[in-house]
Amino acid sequence: MSFHTKLTVTILLLIALSFGLGGMLLIYTSFDAVRGKESQAALRSFEDTRTMIWLMYRYSSGEGEESLREIMRGLDDEGYGDWMAVSVYDGDEVLYTEGPAAALAVKAEPPDGNICTLYPVNDEMGHGLVLTGNTVVEQREICLSARYDLSDAYEVYRVNSRLYLLIYAVIISVGIAVSLVLSSALTKRLRYLTSTARRISGGDLSIRSCLKKGDEFGRLSADLDRMADNLQQKINELEDRIKSQEAFTGAFAHELKTPMTSIIGFADILRQGDVDESTRTMAADYIYSESRRLERLSFKLLDLRMIKKDEPVMKKTAITPFLKDACRMLAPVLKKRNVELHVHSGGGSVLMEPDLMRSLIYNLIDNASKAIDGKGRVDVEGHVSESGAVFTVRDNGRGMEAAELSHITEAFYRTDKNRSRSQGGVGLGLALCKRIAELHGGSISFESAPGEGTTVTVEIKTGAGAGGRVSTGETAVEKSGGPAGTAADAAMEEKL
Repeated sequence: MSFHTKLTVTILLLIALSFGLGGMLLIYTSFDAVRGKESQAALRSFEDTRTMIWLMYRYSSGEGEESLREIMRGLDDEGYGDWMAVSVYDGDEVLYTEGPAAALAVKAEPPDGNICTLYPVNDEMGHGLVLTGNTVVEQREICLSARYDLSDAYEVYRVNSRLYLLIYAVIISVGIAVSLVLSSALTKRLRYLTSTARRISGGDLSIRSCLKKGDEFGRLSADLDRMADNLQQKINELEDRIKSQEAFTGAFAHELKTPMTSIIGFADILRQGDVDESTRTMAADYIYSESRRLERLSFKLLDLRMIKKDEPVMKKTAITPFLKDACRMLAPVLKKRNVELHVHSGGGSVLMEPDLMRSLIYNLIDNASKAIDGKGRVDVEGHVSESGAVFTVRDNGRGMEAAELSHITEAFYRTDKNRSRSQGGVGLGLALCKRIAELHGGSISFESAPGEGTTVTVEIKTGAGAGGRVSTGETAVEKSGGPAGTAADAAMEEKL
């Protein structure tokens, strides 16, 4: 059953019950009052008749039944006998009777003493009231029984009841029409909200209810619209994630295909056996280099998976020795590439996961060195901030177009695929860096222009430790190949 039908039935029941019970109670109360008045009038008439019989019988000159008939006729002439039938008897002997005998068919034993009894009757002669009482005259107990007609009161009751039923039928008919109109008006917005929800559940996420009302329907409409907005956002995010995963899968399959093709091809050459020494060496070199590239790819993927799975443990770390240690291990590689590495530190300490942040610095410096053709320079800088620390890696290499900056943190994305592949890149380094920065509550940003180099800024927000402000200590310079440095928390600028 629909809510519209339930509301209609409820309103109709309220009208029917309230008007029906109220009307019936009013009619019955009115009838009962009229019947009570009629009964009281009959009782008074009966008592007056009984008293007059006693007086007139006592002081009348006549005797016997004739005298009693004269008394009763006199009472009737005086208006005391407004009865349908009356009977006077002494024991079983009827002294006087008037009116149809059937009217007094109900003959009850009179009570003792001067008490009067009332018996309501309903027979073929209609509704009536039979009254019975004793009268003692000259040591003779005479019983008086009279029936009074109440048919008029009951007839009025029947007429009023029929009139009420007619009015009740009209009221119910009007109530049905009113309840239908009222329930339809009350459920109109509910039906609209139901239709909107049905369209949303059917996939139409562009629909909104937009009921600007201050009642419950307005609040329900606002909640429904917010739900649709959130659902649309979640679906968009899911679609983007699916597209990203599809792109990741395609790129990963492509990254596997190239080295595997080379490995299979050169392995097949070696399997034939009839090759000269130079060809065998070349094939072995290709197989070795491509296998190492697959190894690096697997390690990068493993790092990404472990970062997503494990919760990092933050440690209070001094920035100066951390940068010196991280950059010193890459100095020999950059030296072979004819790239100078300069480290700048403002000192101070910060909470971080040292191994993850070291991996981040490695990847940024490695990418920066690969972007330099010939001789160049990479600058690495780190200092504490109010919320954590800021690390910057800057190179004077080829740079990138602005359109590429929004994609370089995507897995397997390369600005120059052939050059990156020849340099051993797998396109996962910056994606790994972005994830590490996010685990530290921070972010990574890029500034670049073709021919002007690239600047990468990583901000972590884990809270500064002791010496959280930038230190203004004197600059210390160490030459490449010098001591590894201590854990002293001091400002530093060094060329490695």
